[in-house]
This record gives sequence, C-alpha cells and structure tokens, in this order.
Amino acid sequence: MDIKELLDEDAFDPEKLFNEKEYSTLIINREGFSKKENVSADLIEGLLDKDITRPEAEEIFQKLKANNAQELLVDAIKKAGRTEEKRLITAACWESGLDFSKYFLFFAELVTSADFQLSMEANTVIEESDGTIDKNVLEEALRMAESSKSANQTLIHDLIANIRLRLA
Repeated sequence: MDIKELLDEDAFDPEKLFNEKEYSTLIINREGFSKKENVSADLIEGLLDKDITRPEAEEIFQKLKANNAQELLVDAIKKAGRTEEKRLITAACWESGLDFSKYFLFFAELVTSADFQLSMEANTVIEESDGTIDKNVLEEALRMAESSKSANQTLIHDLIANIRLRLA
C-alpha cells in the first residue's frame, strides 16, 4: 500500500484488517529487544507474507540461523493465532537448520496436534534436533505421545520411535 492509498479515505477499508486471509495476526512483543532480535522478529513476520518467494524464504532461513533465533521462533509459534501461521513458523524452524533440542517437549506436544501439517512439521523439527536432551524430558515426551488421542497416529508412532531411540 502506498502513501496515497493511506491518505485516501475511500481506499482504506478497516474491515480488511480483520480478514485473516488477507493479514497476519502474529504480534511479537518487542519490548527490550536488541537490534538483532528486532531484525529476527521482522524476518519471522516476513515468512507470513503470502506473496513470499522460495528464494526470499531461504534467505530468511539463513538469516534466522545466523541470528540463533530459536527462542524467538518458539515464542512466535506460541503467539501465532492461526494454525496456518503455526505451521509456517514451525516449518521455518527445521528449514533454518537450527537445533531445537532445548525445545523438544514443546515440539513433541505440537506433534500431538489435530492438524496433520502442523504435526508433520513439528515431527520434522524433532527429527532434525541432534543436541542432547535430558532423559526426564524424553520420558515426559514419551508419556505424552503414548497417551495422545491425536488422529495423526502415524506421526505419533514416529515420535515414539524417535524418543525410544534417544532413550536407548
């Protein structure tokens, strides 16, 4: 939207702001952010642009990795209002090549989601996490997965197998 459209009273329709298909609802609280964290927040918000190209997304993934933006990505997933936003940001986690071992339990919980795509993206994050994970965290994740009533049982079984391998 250019400045002329903003100034033209007839061109601006406030109702469009509440159309979830047109606009992202993700709000990242930037209070106390460093310049690097603000850049990462801008990058995450950029991933939600419906017109983003694959090369643009790959550039964002590289920058997120360079900024070690794991905590910010996880926080963005938690704050995302729509499942589609959660899916996109969760995919960015594994596509960035960052290690999310520290957030293993969080992603294990996402695998139990009713949404197949979100569950699959979260499972991929777990599969790509190669850091050390505390045995207690793995055992808690295993209990959660084994008691899951999710319709995505194939992904739940993959998660259980992954956890058992890590516990062995």
